Amino acid sequence: MQHPNRLQACLAGCLLCAVSAGLNASSNRADLAGIADPPAPQALANRLASARAPFIGNQGQIPHKEVQFYARLFAGTLFVTDRSELVYALPQYNRAGNGLERAAPVWAFRESFRGGKQPRPRGENASAVRVSHYKGDKPEDWRRGLATWNSLDLGEPYPGIRVTLRATGTNVEKLFHVAPGADASLIDIAIEGVNGLVIDENERLVLNTSLGDILFTAPVAYQQVDGEHRPVEVAYVLAENGHYGFSLGEYDRSRELVIDPLLASTYLGGHNPNPPGNYDDDIIIGMVASGGDVYVAGVTQSPDFPIVLGYDDTLPNAYPDGFIARMSGDLSTVIASTYFGTDSFDRVADLALDTDGSVVVVGQAGYGFPVTDGAYTWSGETPTGGGFVARFSADLSTLLASSVPTPSGYPGQLALGNGGIYFGGNTNNIDFPITPGAYKDTCCPAGGFGIRDYDGFAGKLSSDLTALEAMTYLGGDAVTGISVAPDGNVYITDGSDYEITGYISRMDDGLTTRSAFLTYYPGSQSGSSRTYFNDVVAGDRFVVTAGQTYMNDLPATPGAFDTTCGTDGVCDGFGPFLYPRSDGFIAVYSADLSQTLALTYFGGSDEESIRALELGANGDIYVSGETTSVDFSTTGSGTDTSCGSDGLCDATGPYTPFADGFIARLSPDLSQLYYGSYLGGSDEDRPAVIALDDTDLVYVAGYTRSADFPTTPGAFDNSYNGGTSDAFISLIDAAPGGGGDNEPPIADAGSDQSVGARQIVSLDGTASADPDGQIVSYHWSQVFGRPVNLLNDGAAVAGFRAPNVRRGATRVLVFQLEVTDEQGATGTDRVRIEVTR
Repeated sequence: MQHPNRLQACLAGCLLCAVSAGLNASSNRADLAGIADPPAPQALANRLASARAPFIGNQGQIPHKEVQFYARLFAGTLFVTDRSELVYALPQYNRAGNGLERAAPVWAFRESFRGGKQPRPRGENASAVRVSHYKGDKPEDWRRGLATWNSLDLGEPYPGIRVTLRATGTNVEKLFHVAPGADASLIDIAIEGVNGLVIDENERLVLNTSLGDILFTAPVAYQQVDGEHRPVEVAYVLAENGHYGFSLGEYDRSRELVIDPLLASTYLGGHNPNPPGNYDDDIIIGMVASGGDVYVAGVTQSPDFPIVLGYDDTLPNAYPDGFIARMSGDLSTVIASTYFGTDSFDRVADLALDTDGSVVVVGQAGYGFPVTDGAYTWSGETPTGGGFVARFSADLSTLLASSVPTPSGYPGQLALGNGGIYFGGNTNNIDFPITPGAYKDTCCPAGGFGIRDYDGFAGKLSSDLTALEAMTYLGGDAVTGISVAPDGNVYITDGSDYEITGYISRMDDGLTTRSAFLTYYPGSQSGSSRTYFNDVVAGDRFVVTAGQTYMNDLPATPGAFDTTCGTDGVCDGFGPFLYPRSDGFIAVYSADLSQTLALTYFGGSDEESIRALELGANGDIYVSGETTSVDFSTTGSGTDTSCGSDGLCDATGPYTPFADGFIARLSPDLSQLYYGSYLGGSDEDRPAVIALDDTDLVYVAGYTRSADFPTTPGAFDNSYNGGTSDAFISLIDAAPGGGGDNEPPIADAGSDQSVGARQIVSLDGTASADPDGQIVSYHWSQVFGRPVNLLNDGAAVAGFRAPNVRRGATRVLVFQLEVTDEQGATGTDRVRIEVTR
């Protein structure tokens, strides 16, 4: 697969680790092995990321007093006790057929120093990362701004032998600092929770379990001499009691010696291969870029402190937590992170930044969700939780307010405006706290077997979350987008309904009146001929939406980039039964939804869906989603022009291609594709959100199942970590010309002319060109001579009627053409017109 060289930065990895990992990279190498065969090529496994994972101090957020520190690893979680014991909780999986099945919540084992002291660990080399935990409904259990350390000092368990501990996403490194004259043969380490220890032919320490092997790399030892590492022979030795230590060759006993073994069990964890409810395990669902940083949010899972060693199926938190992380704009650094939720399912579905810099999130809450004093919370019975809205400080350290305004359902959309917080989603619960005067106060008619259908809903909370200002049912299936226009109107999109297709509607700020409504009814196709509106952005005089359609007769506007569904105009029947395949679409409507200002289909010969859209500062429209078309439109320097790794969208069978992600940028009138690129690897890739920074660089995030998802050097995590999926974030320069300095456009105002009096004169700028992009605007002006009435001065071709002149006289007129490219660069040229009679 050709990876875009426009990919400024990209990471794909376990967000369980990403929200708590640190800044530094380790140069250690490890032989990588897992309890089962890792779901990635060995060549990739050998170059996994080694981002530093800092240790978090336990201030009561881990309900086991003996735990002093812990670190989130791609391989699971490492706990360090008050006696410097190391307890590893590593999720397991076994391969079953073509998929992965969960074999156990974790395999747990413990390392401890025997025959010496058991010193208390302490943090050293403080990390800049701060981590917060808001779990459960008891404020006394919440912890904010927890300090983290890049390494731990485990003291001197043996005379003159100090032990330090470091962790990365892929390994755990114990460093034994043997002082001059100290006896390294005293090192005696017991491992509990495994079936036995052996040393293999590669001098690795192998921990046997009933589900497979866990490996420690062959140790290395060295002394620092004249600023250089001088290697010393070292090997593991096993004692009869199953403990291990080290044997050493000759070395200078007057100098310090360092012994460095690594745990290498990457791909054992950082994921849940069979998450509850069949959810993907590490997903970015919400994202926003501002002030040079990127905020991401979603859902992740992590093993808790093990109750027993070995096979442990007793852990209570089998369900995931919500998370928010703040990262540097180049995606290399996690600045702060927050976990919050309950012991049941919690998920963050969307986020936004308020004008004061605080972070607002919405999502699904489990029973006993952390709610702040004074916040509005639905007062009925909520045995399974509900929907939540929460506000955090900009540094993610403080939960400013948290509300659970709905008894159930799944609020997945968020918008700020009109002095409050709007949220929406879907539900089949008839007991919502509907406010007086709401647009619709009934919900969810009972269908077959008494099962209620799902309806969309929308609500509004006060900015401080203390009051429910509006709540209404909406019909449809699920709210897929909310946007507040500058005039205060609220635009809402819905995905689909059993009676009509999806819709876009305009409502007042109190959600009592629907003043405009637009939907597309099935036209030239029947059955599944529907249109799904997946996102919406409102401007001051227009509204933009995007999604997917199975309809052949959407009102594509003249001059649109693509005016037909698919490549054959029939929404691409696929497979032996010609099932319709959806095409993407983008539409721009007037504010009252009465006029289609621009509408284009967008896709290739197979299936597309647009999941997210954003507007650039100059009105350009950015979209992202997934495609299975091998002929998806790509353009721009350095784009990825191949679907999947083989150009065939990586079909695993005759009718089951994997989707590749895509990113595209179109002109405001949807007539030109400025940039288009595939985004993904050899398996399934699904972008979910898109965000623009202050310079219109594009962040795309979602989840991937591709072990070879394209990443860039220096990114926070370059590895795929197994399980059902990994989250990814990509930073892309979607300028048509490609990275580097933008070249300005070249204006060409045409050749000088001699014309007669009162003659119609054309000024032709169509020969103008942009060497690395597109010209987006033309502007003609008169700079010399008797003024004339210049027509179409904003087009490539303008015109005027030449003035009258005396017989035998000549008038000279000079006109200037200015052209502007998509990055705002300009070029000018002038043309001389002589008028004679």
